[in-house]
Amino acid sequence: KWTTDDGRIMVNGQPLVLKGVNYFGFETETYAPHGIWDHNLNDMLDFIKDNNFNAIRVPFSMEMVRDNPVIMNVHCHNNPNLCGTSALRMLDIFIDRAAERGLLIVLDNHRTQSGGYISPPLWYNNSAGYPEDEVIRLWKHLVMRYKNQWNVFAIDLKNEPHDAATWGRSNRNTDWNQAAERMINALHEFPGLFFVGGIEWGGRFENADQYPIETGHAHLNERVVYSPHCYGPDVYDRSEFHVENMHEYAKNLDRIYTAKYAFLAEKGYPVVIGEWGGKAKPGTRDAKWNKWFVDWIRDKCMTNNFYWALNPNSGHTGGLLDDDWKTPIQHKLDLVNRAQPNPTKFKTHNNKICITKGT
Repeated sequence: KWTTDDGRIMVNGQPLVLKGVNYFGFETETYAPHGIWDHNLNDMLDFIKDNNFNAIRVPFSMEMVRDNPVIMNVHCHNNPNLCGTSALRMLDIFIDRAAERGLLIVLDNHRTQSGGYISPPLWYNNSAGYPEDEVIRLWKHLVMRYKNQWNVFAIDLKNEPHDAATWGRSNRNTDWNQAAERMINALHEFPGLFFVGGIEWGGRFENADQYPIETGHAHLNERVVYSPHCYGPDVYDRSEFHVENMHEYAKNLDRIYTAKYAFLAEKGYPVVIGEWGGKAKPGTRDAKWNKWFVDWIRDKCMTNNFYWALNPNSGHTGGLLDDDWKTPIQHKLDLVNRAQPNPTKFKTHNNKICITKGT
């Protein structure tokens, strides 16, 4: 049973300590996790498990759910029985193999249409044939498919609303908070958690103080999780990253991020960082930001997180693996291990799920 309580995420009444990673590909034209064009999927999942992660955020596209195409670009010899598989069957297999390794899954509505381009700013895209009711219909299809799958513990309703997206403006066409409430009510049969990102690329929740997500149902409200995204200068350079005095640097960033979203944790709302990261090459501004950010989320007791990303082919950030999809990048693993050193552990045994507490 997944709930929240006083800012904590709970599993069967005990706090859940999350150490997650994003692993993308289903939202692209291959309709499958990346890297399996050369390597065995099990090796990718083993790397995640062996590095003490307990959860994967899995981006997908609404087009993938609607059309369920055959997956592409798979090394058939290294991945027996995957070639010729449909996208949704591939997702079934991915989730099942994650479950075998005790890995939780967040399904992330990352894009409307498949591809390498940015998702539309709002949760719907009328011009592409995805009005709100169609998006909800497709979400329902996924929810009914996985509502009894123990490790699908959360759904991320919309990745990074931006530009026209608003919060608390009483505009049905642009207010993301109202749309999230409608979606959660429509998806009430899902027994897990509902991740709600902020506006302006996932990072801003200022108006959530006055207008928190309110579904009208206590059993749904207690499963809402606020999920900000936050990046340093490798992704989007800002003036605050160029402050040289470390005391002023830290004080300034704390003020900015507390106003954007950390106030939610201070007020007792559950917060999970849905994306963060960067190349963090030693000696760079991005490395300075990443180190500061890890210290900051520890200080804020806000360390439940999903690092972006496992994949090395993420242009602005790179990944935990080098371009060969085999070699770990140790300075990044050191960062995520410091951010969350002791996550909750899940293990399947005799048709039961054994849970070891994290701290």
